[in-house]
Amino acid sequence: MQREERREQVLRSAMEVFAHKGYHATSVGDIIRRARIARGTFYLYFENKHQIFEAILEMALQGLVSRLKRIELSPQSPPPLEQLRANVGRLIAFLLSERELTQILLRHAEGLDAEFDRRLTGFYDTIMDLIDGVLRAGQQMALVRPCDRRIVAACILGGVKEVMARVTSETGRAPDLDVVINEVVNFGLRGIFCDREGKPQSLDDHGEWFREEIGVGTHRQVRRVGGFRVRRARDIP
Repeated sequence: MQREERREQVLRSAMEVFAHKGYHATSVGDIIRRARIARGTFYLYFENKHQIFEAILEMALQGLVSRLKRIELSPQSPPPLEQLRANVGRLIAFLLSERELTQILLRHAEGLDAEFDRRLTGFYDTIMDLIDGVLRAGQQMALVRPCDRRIVAACILGGVKEVMARVTSETGRAPDLDVVINEVVNFGLRGIFCDREGKPQSLDDHGEWFREEIGVGTHRQVRRVGGFRVRRARDIP
C-alpha cells in the first residue's frame, strides 16, 4: 500500500472511532486497533491524537468550502433561488456521503481548539453571507419579506446543521437527497404556514407572467420580478 493510501486508511479509521466515541473518549490505541496497524505506523503519519483530529477537521472544511459558489445577480446568471438550491444541494450531498465526518464536525469539533474554533466560525460566517445575499436579492425582487437578514440567515443555518446532525446519525436507508434539499430550502424560504386560502405559500405567488419570443412563431412563459427571470414554464406556440 502506498504512503498516501495508508495515511488515508488511518484517517478513515480515526473518523469512524471519533464519530462513535467522541474526541475525549478516543485513544490512539482505539485508532490503531480499528486501522489494524502497528503503533509505529500510526506515528509515521501523525504525532498524536490531536493532530489526526485536526487533519480530519481540515478535510471537512476543505470539502465544504470547495462546494460553495458565490451567488451571482447579473441578468445572465441563473435565478438566485436556483443558485441557493445548488449550493445547498452540493453541501448536503457531501455531508450525506461523509457521515462520520459530518458527525465529527457537528457534534465533536466545537470548543476543542481555539484556532480551529476561529476557522470554523469563519466558515459558518461564509455560509451566513451566502444566505444573506440570497435574502437581500429576494427582498429586491419582492420575494422575501422585510426582516433582519442576519437573524434569519442564522435560523436557516442552524436548522440545516441540526437536520444534518440527525440525518447522518440515523441508521438504515439513507434519505432521498432531493427530499432533504427541497425541505431545507422550502422551509428556509417559505416557512410552514399556508396562505389565507389554506394553500402552502409558493414563489409562484409573486411576479408577473409574460410571453417571451424565443424563435419565429415560438414563445415561452417567463416570470420576472424586480428585473430578474425567476421561473420559466414550458415553451408554448
